[in-house]
Amino acid sequence: MYILDSIEGDWAVIEYGKIMLQLPKELLPENAKEGDILHIHISVDTDQTNKRKERLEEKMERLWEE
Repeated sequence: MYILDSIEGDWAVIEYGKIMLQLPKELLPENAKEGDILHIHISVDTDQTNKRKERLEEKMERLWEE
């Protein structure tokens, strides 16, 4: 269970069991307030991951060519 503990400046402090996490508050829904239970879903963006990998590989190739 994720609980919105507080908002400190640009950061949301999230309680997760005995762990406190900080996330940019812009990731919160507009109506979120302290004490709310949050549902957090994280997924992998495969397309963007592959594009990033390709850019890094191209950059490495250029570095080795010099």
